[in-house]
Amino acid sequence: MYARSQITNPDSLCDRLAQVFRDHGYDGASIATLATSAGLSKASLYHHFPGGKQEMAAVLIDHAIQAAEQQAFNVLRTPSPAAARLEAFLEGFLRYTVNGKRPCLLAVLGQAAPGPIRDVIKSQINAWQVVLESSLIGLRGVKPKRATRLAEEVLCGLYGASLLGQLLGDETCMERSVKRLRKQIELYQ
Repeated sequence: MYARSQITNPDSLCDRLAQVFRDHGYDGASIATLATSAGLSKASLYHHFPGGKQEMAAVLIDHAIQAAEQQAFNVLRTPSPAAARLEAFLEGFLRYTVNGKRPCLLAVLGQAAPGPIRDVIKSQINAWQVVLESSLIGLRGVKPKRATRLAEEVLCGLYGASLLGQLLGDETCMERSVKRLRKQIELYQ
């Protein structure tokens, strides 16, 4: 299994490997490209990740989940007023995606990674939707069914903007989407 302590700068390594997956997707990220990006030989890369590309993807998903939690989703679990939590969440998601310039790795790998990795991603997105629903229920007049629909709209808005921005090469797509989501949430304050 992956031992972060064996690598001089594990965060830098994860960032470099994640970028290869973001640029090429799961299927297009070859071991040669991953090794070159990491500054390691293929043998060295396999030393750190004996399970190969699937293990790298699993480690990177864990890394991405921790980063998204820290920068965006954890604020939804605080006792702050719902509107303040949601605003801090949107700001955090912008930071997490570098204002839409860097797509969430879960969205990229969720499309073609092997089943076990997709299952982890699906489970995490479901958990994030539930915590988002809880915050939305705290808004004026938002009942559970509406919170479920709003949470889905927020996640679709964020992840859809990330994908569309990448496809169009439009770095402002995420910011515009967040602006629209803020206005939608303001209707319930």
